[in-house]
Amino acid sequence: MTASLVYWTVALANLGVIVACGARGVRAIRRGEVRSHRRLMLVSCALVALFLVSYLAKVAWLGKEDRSAWTALDHAFLYTHETCIAAMLIAGGYALYRGWRFQPLLRPGWAIPPGVDSLPGRERHRRAGSVAKWSGALAFVTAIGVWAGMLLRSTN
Repeated sequence: MTASLVYWTVALANLGVIVACGARGVRAIRRGEVRSHRRLMLVSCALVALFLVSYLAKVAWLGKEDRSAWTALDHAFLYTHETCIAAMLIAGGYALYRGWRFQPLLRPGWAIPPGVDSLPGRERHRRAGSVAKWSGALAFVTAIGVWAGMLLRSTN
């Protein structure tokens, strides 16, 4: 197993944890557990940031992948994965921004105030979070396809 494949195996596991934290965070907010939701989403954000930094280090030390032996299907999985990651980053970033904006209204008890208009931007936050959740899940599924192709090529 090459160092690059080890890196991508760890990155795949990291993405799985990101998606799992996001799913648990969604369940937490549905139960009204604002603190748990916030904590889990911030853990997801930190893991995404950790991956981005680790990717820069990986490229610096190991270089980019040699895609000359990749099939059209391999490329399709990769491009779909990258598109899903971009959607997850943009939507998740926007949800984070919206959540940050109404965070003071949740304190001191970290409870959602009653009333439809009590949290300005709540619906946009929810929609952006939903896009981030589903694009993250699809990114994980397509990452498995990309990783499997790398694994198969490394055994040849």
